[in-house]
Amino acid sequence: MSKQLAKWDSVGILLTYWCNAACAHCYENSSPRCRHTMSLDQVRDCLRQLRQLGCKGAALHFAGGEPFYDYGLLIDSFRAARDELLLPLGKLETNAFWCTDDDLVRQRLTEIRDLGLIELLISSDVFHQEFIPIERVQRAVRIGREVLGDQGVRVRSSEFLQNPIDPTTLTNEQRDDAFRCALIQREERMLGRAARALSHLVDRHPKEAFANTDCHREILLTRHFHIDPYGHIFPCVCAGLILGNVKTADLATFHETFNCDERPVSRTLIDHGPLPLFEEALRHGLQEDPAGYASQCHLCYEARTFFRRQGMYPDEIGPDEIYAAD
Repeated sequence: MSKQLAKWDSVGILLTYWCNAACAHCYENSSPRCRHTMSLDQVRDCLRQLRQLGCKGAALHFAGGEPFYDYGLLIDSFRAARDELLLPLGKLETNAFWCTDDDLVRQRLTEIRDLGLIELLISSDVFHQEFIPIERVQRAVRIGREVLGDQGVRVRSSEFLQNPIDPTTLTNEQRDDAFRCALIQREERMLGRAARALSHLVDRHPKEAFANTDCHREILLTRHFHIDPYGHIFPCVCAGLILGNVKTADLATFHETFNCDERPVSRTLIDHGPLPLFEEALRHGLQEDPAGYASQCHLCYEARTFFRRQGMYPDEIGPDEIYAAD
């Protein structure tokens, strides 16, 4: 079985961990307390390395957190991408929290369109709408389609937007029911805040249920990766599992020379899955949850969270934002 990283063909640059919301399903654990944001020099360096790696603009996206947190940085990041011949950008994500006024939305989206954007991805679901009025999402979609065209705007999830509910009017029991329905319609990664806020709403299993799983495909075979505001490189579905850092090795060199045998957490996950990690955490004092675990990702996240708080494997598990308790 090959231990080489697959050829990457798409990349997400997480400009910030800040978000106005603290959504229950957020696998990155973003919130208003998470202030760390990339500097423009970091963005430029990432984009330069991505161009040298052979990435195309259509395979890149800016995300967060919420990338509209610092609109000046966002626009400067588009300009930096233009300088590296990486426009039009494939995708820009937002929760539309900033869409408070028609003129503001039109002005910003026109500026972004003129720089070069293929798709604006707008989040809309029962989790986001705990924090963002649905009217702002509707405004973003309406004006986004006016400026970018129908094919230039995608809503996740469009079904919810067509029949929205306001979770702020629900009792706790009603909200949990709404969350359960959402989880049936779309499975969420039980990492970050989702592990704490949603895992009790789905079926859970004893740790032994994950004995015959491994994470070879998720870590080595993924063709999509993320770069966070600290420069950490994550597999796309494994927020908080650090494979390397763009500050210590350029992406091309990192990709060619990655050796999982030098990274014990990644090596264990690739070869044996999360159960051995979890059992190691138990030996160091982690308390097993008698209710069980929702998925192998949930089991892995609980072990990694314990290690992070114990100061173990700091080069592979981080940053604090992803593992912090609310």
